[in-house]
Amino acid sequence: MSKTPRKRRKHKAAPQRRMPQSQRQTQPAHDVDAYQALKDATRLHLRLIWEKAQLGGTLNEEDMRTVQAMREHPEYAALWPRLDTISDAELEQDGIDPILHIMIHTTAENQLAANDPPVTGEVLAALMARGVTRHEAVHRIGAVLTEEIFAIMKSSGPFDASGFERKLRALIREAP
Repeated sequence: MSKTPRKRRKHKAAPQRRMPQSQRQTQPAHDVDAYQALKDATRLHLRLIWEKAQLGGTLNEEDMRTVQAMREHPEYAALWPRLDTISDAELEQDGIDPILHIMIHTTAENQLAANDPPVTGEVLAALMARGVTRHEAVHRIGAVLTEEIFAIMKSSGPFDASGFERKLRALIREAP
């Protein structure tokens, strides 16, 4: 037999109080299930935009830049149609995660397309003027992006826009 409303009220749990930050147990850097779900969704998204592009479908500008980056990496072409069905071990190519590589490449291309920050376009033009191919220049910009993302993740600090600009400008001085 079901409980009466009176008993339910009597047994209702007390509202939870938020514990001060200093007393809370720290959570792991990421929840494994959430990470796997995000990884699976990313793989599926990339496979679907690749498939849509192959079928001549309409893509938004960012997806077009992603597909262009995918096409500029023919060494990974066999992976794109099956991204959501292969293991991590099958995905890795000579120590490189092709998905991460394409995502960083696309992020650099998105910065260039939006001219945000403007220094990204300035550095691209300067590197190309020194004889660096556009593709290689985007990779060099992507390497700086990767360093910055890693630094933010490691320190949980804010993005250092001036530091990012300094590192990008250093690419020009280091270029052949």
